[in-house]
Amino acid sequence: MCTLIVRHGLDEWCSTLIAANRDEFYDRPASGPMVLCETPRIVGGRDERAGGTWFAMTPKGVFVGLTNQRSFGARDDALRSRGSLVIEALSAGTFEGVRRYLEQVDARAFNEFNIIFGDGDQVYAAYGRRSARAVELEPLGPGVHVLCNDRLGSPEFPKADEARVKVESIVSAPWHELEPRLIEVLSDRSLPNPEVLPPVPPDAPFDAELARQLQAICVKTPVYGTVSATLAALSPGRVEHYAFCDTAPDQGEFDDVTHLLHSGR
Repeated sequence: MCTLIVRHGLDEWCSTLIAANRDEFYDRPASGPMVLCETPRIVGGRDERAGGTWFAMTPKGVFVGLTNQRSFGARDDALRSRGSLVIEALSAGTFEGVRRYLEQVDARAFNEFNIIFGDGDQVYAAYGRRSARAVELEPLGPGVHVLCNDRLGSPEFPKADEARVKVESIVSAPWHELEPRLIEVLSDRSLPNPEVLPPVPPDAPFDAELARQLQAICVKTPVYGTVSATLAALSPGRVEHYAFCDTAPDQGEFDDVTHLLHSGR
């Protein structure tokens, strides 16, 4: 998942809103939300190649969202799948359990990653880098936080600022009014002016124009782009709404999958 927007502590109806696009190679197989674990119950999409997930949550609204850290070199396929982190963290069952799990994870066992996790009460960011064993944890206050393929606030991803400004402009409203406006943000294919983009390293596997295309909130290139999208609304201890679009958000419909969080449905 490459654009993960969390609006926390600003809404009367529910305290945490999530709007996210997953960007991936089109030929990497994946499935939409399903029950990934029964005890505790964990629901999320499934990466059919490595078996992990990019976003999942529990019936009590504990969620974990993952993005890969952008690297201009090849990933190390001998390391563990980053998607397994999401399921293992949520297996702890509570927000504090997720935090404790990430505190003890050896980040060197994975290719580099970024995470946002939380519930209706608290939200944290977490960063895993090959240069250190410990995962760096960062508590987040009320506001709009946008995680791309680097830490929050990174100058490498101006689209994060664009998404943050757009979501900050959305006032509190009933979900039937909020949902289409969040989808509009996720569907934005506009490209930034080249002069605002960071330079591409000489040894990068893509040129400046492709780097510019990757700065759209909704990405489309010949082989890589936005392949699915997620919306969620959480209150403390409860998931109010969970929806998934199995294609780019401007090309398909969002299906309500909230029922998957409830046993027997």
